[in-house]
Amino acid sequence: MIEYYGWISISDSTYESDDNEMDSILNNINTFILKRQIDKDSGFIKIHGVNGSYQLLVSGNTNHYSQDVRDIRELYQYIASIAKGSYGLLYLRNDESDDAFNEFEVFVLSRGKIRKEKDPFLSPCIPTIEDEE
Repeated sequence: MIEYYGWISISDSTYESDDNEMDSILNNINTFILKRQIDKDSGFIKIHGVNGSYQLLVSGNTNHYSQDVRDIRELYQYIASIAKGSYGLLYLRNDESDDAFNEFEVFVLSRGKIRKEKDPFLSPCIPTIEDEE
């Protein structure tokens, strides 16, 4: 089973956003989502505007590591490349992973880059959040 949960605060700059640039970025993100039909996959994806800021929220659950999970990871990479002021997290649990089957992997987006980190809060999943069989 694969489960993922994430958010991104979308911004074109680490200092001050430009409204025209943000409109272009949001259009590009929406086009990316529509072309790959990420909004039709086995999860939830939403871009939410509030108080002049924009957030992307994702959540999903699939039986196996499949294209829809790859699409979410690629969406994060895409946003990192076009909106350098964005930051956020993607938590991914893959019980089929050889080296991370009992933990959440955390992908941290900041300053145009994504790095993978260990999760200190919910991992190891057994016994932190689940019992052994």
